[in-house]
Amino acid sequence: MTGNALVLAVDGTVTAITLPDRDRLKAMYAALGCDLVDVVSLTDKIDMWLDDEGIYNHPANPYATQLARRYGHTHQPYFGPVLLCGVTSDGDSINLSPAQTQAAIAQITDVLVSIGAHP
Repeated sequence: MTGNALVLAVDGTVTAITLPDRDRLKAMYAALGCDLVDVVSLTDKIDMWLDDEGIYNHPANPYATQLARRYGHTHQPYFGPVLLCGVTSDGDSINLSPAQTQAAIAQITDVLVSIGAHP
């Protein structure tokens, strides 16, 4: 998986998708199975998108919650699948670079191991 956005499901499954140059928001809705999204900025270069109504529509995602906690977001659990993608200095969502993809997969794998799931 290189140069993609990553979807982290509630069961710990990771799927790579490619955000298109056009209609990125539509692709996010499709990847997350929702009509409204919200964003959590993990860093100034990586965002985590999720269903804005996830608390009502999905079970808790312990892997996304633990991943967000590693970046200092300790105040709440996150629900449903999440989409990890890059972000430009202008705030536009983009695919992760190959290096970002590898680093994200390493972080997710570490989270899976720490929770007791098998990568």
